[in-house]
Amino acid sequence: MVLKSMKHLVNRYLTLWLAFFRNTLSRDMEFKLNFIFEMFIDAVYYGSLFLFFQIIFQFTDSLGDFSKDAVIIFLLTVYISDLLYVFFLGGNVFGINEKVKTGDLDFILLKPMNSQFFISFRYVTTNALISLFILVILLSRLIYIYHGGVILFENYFIYLISVFLGMFIFYSFEFMISCLSFWFRNFSYAGWLASELIKYSKRPDSIYKNWFRKSLFTIFPMALISSVPARILIFGVNYKLLLLQFFIALFFLYLTTIIWRKGLKLYESASS
Repeated sequence: MVLKSMKHLVNRYLTLWLAFFRNTLSRDMEFKLNFIFEMFIDAVYYGSLFLFFQIIFQFTDSLGDFSKDAVIIFLLTVYISDLLYVFFLGGNVFGINEKVKTGDLDFILLKPMNSQFFISFRYVTTNALISLFILVILLSRLIYIYHGGVILFENYFIYLISVFLGMFIFYSFEFMISCLSFWFRNFSYAGWLASELIKYSKRPDSIYKNWFRKSLFTIFPMALISSVPARILIFGVNYKLLLLQFFIALFFLYLTTIIWRKGLKLYESASS
């Protein structure tokens, strides 16, 4: 009975998400130039990050455990993780502040569904799909060359799981920061604060040392977003790290639900 109920719930929310996707896609197709321009902005952003590491490797041969080739694989993982997050969630999270400030959150709370799900998944960034497709092909080619033409199916499968776990951690931090709007009434610096924290996930974990590196795998788990998936492709599967990533992702996802519920208790609706 419980299993049947869970299956029904999953099917319901999957159907809802597909409806969100179709709606967003049809809307984006009406503004094709904007669709192309957003892809161009992504390319500039990823290019600047790549250039940053290219400059570093003019002065060194490696960054801790990561050789130059390994860092390129890491960077592609950063890009893929970022695009997955942007595709599923990124266009929604920072809209919380505006909805809290204007009282538009009322309309979401009245809908017969989980309000956190709706506010997190309502819009899909469809242009990310094309960039994702290109990056996955490029990464597959580089990994094939890096391992001397050997195809490691187990690593690829575990990598995919790890990337999604990293995305959940990414989401949790940005969502919790956005929820500060409930306490401050107008927290317009949420995007800046989140980007300052998330930037630690965009550097290989081996460049950090001692207690700070340990914190990046535990209480401030930025290394679990991109470094752990990249390590799976480069060095092979580390099940201890994967298990750690799983439990931390689960913990922070649960924390988002607590903070969301507490925030809603503080929310002053437009009708109040």
